[in-house]
Amino acid sequence: GSFTLPDLAASASSKWADATHFDFLRLFQAIQKLVKSQIIEEVQDGEHEGGDYRLSNSVDPAMHAYGKTRYFQTRNVLIRAVGGAMVLEAQKKSVKRQALIDRALWKELPARMEDLAKKRSAQHIPWYYEQAFRRM
Repeated sequence: GSFTLPDLAASASSKWADATHFDFLRLFQAIQKLVKSQIIEEVQDGEHEGGDYRLSNSVDPAMHAYGKTRYFQTRNVLIRAVGGAMVLEAQKKSVKRQALIDRALWKELPARMEDLAKKRSAQHIPWYYEQAFRRM
């Protein structure tokens, strides 16, 4: 299926590790080299493997807008088979698990962090002060 740069980065290191931006840049540069070599292709969001649509060199500029997630896919069966044979099954499962966890965190974590920030900013009076104020 299709994959993104954060999927690859999740398999390499944690998002919260130090210097991840440089790791992202190195991975992005490697992906661009593979796209130029036509080993992988850039696909549109939600495009499935069976689709016959391929991006040409004259890609819509809006597709490369800043902050927009770019999806890539290997459609060459031979390259996919050789790449799959080079990776152990346990490693495949580990990489897939890390990528899925990273996707879930990217979806749910920002909203949860906003809720936590709201709770922390609310004024909190400890129960023992409440008891003292009631006695007065």
